[in-house]
Amino acid sequence: MNLSVAWNRLSARLKRRDLHHTVGRFNTIRKTYSFFQKKRQQTNGSLYRTRLQPRESSVFPDVSPTVAGDALRDKSVTFGFALPGAMVQEIHDFACQNVLYEPGSDDEFFVHDVTNGQLPTGRSVLRGLVKNPSHCPAIERIAQDPVLLSIAHDYLHYWPTQVTRHLTWTFVSDLNDQEQKHRFLPLSYHYDVAGYNFMSAYFYITDMDTQTGAHVMIAGSHNKKPLHTLFAPWSGRTPDQVLLDYYGKENEILIEGKAGFGFMQDPACFHKLLPPRQQNRLIFQIRYA
Repeated sequence: MNLSVAWNRLSARLKRRDLHHTVGRFNTIRKTYSFFQKKRQQTNGSLYRTRLQPRESSVFPDVSPTVAGDALRDKSVTFGFALPGAMVQEIHDFACQNVLYEPGSDDEFFVHDVTNGQLPTGRSVLRGLVKNPSHCPAIERIAQDPVLLSIAHDYLHYWPTQVTRHLTWTFVSDLNDQEQKHRFLPLSYHYDVAGYNFMSAYFYITDMDTQTGAHVMIAGSHNKKPLHTLFAPWSGRTPDQVLLDYYGKENEILIEGKAGFGFMQDPACFHKLLPPRQQNRLIFQIRYA
């Protein structure tokens, strides 16, 4: 990429005061931020932990935060999380019974209003975010899980000060793949910039495979990126083949799993989801920042 073009993009973001989206993509900035946050919390770490209201017992008692943190630092991802069936059902029911919205639109609707990616009005809709996910008790129990919070602390090196909940439907659509990718960023490889430092936990609430919206990622891509992708629009959207040529096909991971399957990831890695073709997809995400 021409350096003048890259600088112009950087300057434009700074003029918009979009500072964390501008610099949060750089690994050095993330590490520096972690260093100062760790120093800040050292004198009163218990206060920051208490603010998160961790539960006394974990849904994942057999998971080691240290082992999980090491896997995250190495591969951008760690596995070994499974939700009990009753919690999965509770979250699924909540997502079916509560109002949805699609960012950028004023429409509010329910999942049963969507048929082949269309609302009764005829408007195409590719995703629906469930309103007020924190009103679901199962979601709150997971968001306050002490093991998940300890993993976030181990990875970020400080207690997160923001823990957000996201419960999202992705709909089977009659639109072709190209049009879906044009309208819905997560269907293309990208990385997230969700703050100066951040990480996420994901739980499949519906079964996910190649036909039902599985997650795909490039292992280890949180630490090293092609230079031009760091100066691309904030999402770093990049064609598949460019990344596979750079990282190697062997580092691409298809993450399939049954309802209840979970993993934690540094979403600064390149990742995407496959378009659901056989059934609507429902995922629960917790973001630590």
